[in-house]
Amino acid sequence: MWKLWLGVALFGGPHLFSMILPHLRDDIRVRMGRGKYMGIYSIASLAGMVFLAMGYLAGRSGPASLSMVYEPWFEGRHVMMLLVFVGFVLIFANNSRGYIRKFLQHPFSIGVALWSVGHLLVNGETSVVVIFAMLLGLALLNVVLGLARGRVQVATPNVLHDLRAVVVGTVLFFVFALGFHPYILNIPVLG
Repeated sequence: MWKLWLGVALFGGPHLFSMILPHLRDDIRVRMGRGKYMGIYSIASLAGMVFLAMGYLAGRSGPASLSMVYEPWFEGRHVMMLLVFVGFVLIFANNSRGYIRKFLQHPFSIGVALWSVGHLLVNGETSVVVIFAMLLGLALLNVVLGLARGRVQVATPNVLHDLRAVVVGTVLFFVFALGFHPYILNIPVLG
């Protein structure tokens, strides 16, 4: 379980710091230099993801595999699939100049929140709950803080950007659903 919590600290910590103290983050980035700061930030986040994955895998074997936070809603699998699909589309709408981004302002964070809620509906294992609750918390906090700080898109929207987000999000949804989940995680989600 320590790997899971170390992953939360290494991945969630830098993201939380950046969201809550952006002026301090910017000062440190200027003093260190953007490249060096982003390198350290990326290494910490990547190490966090590795420890989260190791914690997740450890939570799926031995006595830890019996550790449940709550009874999952297995009947909600179709709701989960819809939330994750929409989440993928929104994640890829983030770096576009489309109407989705203009309307939602924070499509990446909203997409991560939907993706997380979907997984939390149908998974009650401790490791899954810790990972997706952390992601949900970070995503929601980013939306709230972004709205409070008044960050808005100023580019003129183009529907082709939305179409690209839908196509890329759909393709990657199926890659994850038909490839990553059944063959890497050994958890079939379709069929």
